[in-house]
Amino acid sequence: MNHKPVLIGLLILLFTTSWACFALQDVGSKSHKSIEEVLTQVNQYCGACHKVPPPNVMPKKYWPRAVIAMADLAAKKMGAPFIPDQAIQEITAYYYGSSPTELSVLPYYKNSQDALTFAVSDIAEKSALPLVVNVNAVELNTNSKAEFLIADAQKNQVLLLSYTEKGWQEEILVDIQVPSHTEVVDYDQDGDQDILIAALGIMQPSEALAGKILLLRRTDTGTYTKEIILQNVGRITDARPVDLDNDGDLDIAVAVFGGGNVGEIAWLENTGDGKHIKHDIISASGALNVSLADLNNDGKMDIVSLIAQEYEMVFALINRGEGKFEQIALAEAPHPMFGSTGLKIVDLDGDKDPDILFTNGDAHDLQMDPKPYHGVQWLENKGNFQFQYHDIGRFYGAATAVAGDIDNDGDLDVVAGSWNNYWQDNKRQSLVWFENDGKQNFTRHNIASRPNSIVSFQLKDMTGDGRLDIIAGVFRMDLLIKMMMAGRDQAHKSESTANAIELNSRLVLLENKLLTKKSSLENK
Repeated sequence: MNHKPVLIGLLILLFTTSWACFALQDVGSKSHKSIEEVLTQVNQYCGACHKVPPPNVMPKKYWPRAVIAMADLAAKKMGAPFIPDQAIQEITAYYYGSSPTELSVLPYYKNSQDALTFAVSDIAEKSALPLVVNVNAVELNTNSKAEFLIADAQKNQVLLLSYTEKGWQEEILVDIQVPSHTEVVDYDQDGDQDILIAALGIMQPSEALAGKILLLRRTDTGTYTKEIILQNVGRITDARPVDLDNDGDLDIAVAVFGGGNVGEIAWLENTGDGKHIKHDIISASGALNVSLADLNNDGKMDIVSLIAQEYEMVFALINRGEGKFEQIALAEAPHPMFGSTGLKIVDLDGDKDPDILFTNGDAHDLQMDPKPYHGVQWLENKGNFQFQYHDIGRFYGAATAVAGDIDNDGDLDVVAGSWNNYWQDNKRQSLVWFENDGKQNFTRHNIASRPNSIVSFQLKDMTGDGRLDIIAGVFRMDLLIKMMMAGRDQAHKSESTANAIELNSRLVLLENKLLTKKSSLENK
């Protein structure tokens, strides 16, 4: 059975053949093909590697370079030139002629007078180049009011951020190159909490085998021993402890984003002797996560993953037992420039089954401007692996979304952060929330325009006033891109200069302000 329901309601842009016919005239005597013949070439060559993109997903001036880049990538993937030179010219003419000069612009949103407000404050040391990849709320020590594991790719460390009677404190737990995700779990089932860490190993997409999974085993004295679980694989974005073979111990589901031709979804079988056997499930670059849910209520945990790059699909890996998984495509984006960024499992409609909340906001490839089709959406679980698409809202550079009852009205709202935006415009937001009316109709409200570029955050009542606050990590993709484009030597020079001139927010608290009384932090 084919389980590929197309994402309905998305901004699906159609080809404009009249412009294409005009553009093809510019090819002159070199082309004698009709628009129908050129479209056949577009489907043949562009569709060989991914879904055929409509011209309207990118401004006109970027298409010639994009077509050449895609032809080069196809040649590398195929091991030989794949698209003939004449076809490249005709495909370029088609996309150039059919695309708009500029993309449409998302409107501004203005809060109503009774909207919630948030007070922003720094809660940790600042940085010239903040690169906090992941913020994870945890409970490790009883003497802390709140604790968060921080995966910091600028420091190349995992740190414990604690809120105690003395205020906010940070403790370095381990040095590791570009950590991406953390999980707290009693992995060895000895009664204390260990920490499982996934690491990219290198920031930019690459075929380098730099990924790593590290286990910090907690000792009787409260310290940690370091154990490498997996290495010499592609860049790892996610690792989740879970008993996948129902033998009573914890295995590990792994998302290897990698880059180029390197990437996969796999699981590590715990053999019970401190060793693991790696089993591949899907071979594809771009895996962003391995979220866990029992989708068919058979008592076995399944894996749901959002795969980006040319795939842009939500996959379910249904656990059939004995280490076997059935691949089911739950949803597919309308084009390969959709820019998937993150996925979470949540019962958004309160009907006791797992739904899927996901974002798209990546634009760090062919054309790096924020896109009007970026935003937040969810897939409603209709049973039997059928999921219905619902739009929540368009939002430039949406990097992640978290569900929580922000306004205390009994339903789940959605908070979203942006990492790719028009940051020179103070009206553009780094955090917004979408108010749920109880029937999953959402209204957008602004939270904060600064600090720029928030990739990961947690919702937690930090003040004791009964309202969810936001603890957010800042990932300055805008600064990182500038430094990477300047080259390695210039990047070091730029970072040194930035340290001397300006430090930027790295971790912030956004306090959800009550409208009727002072917050508990103000009263203390």
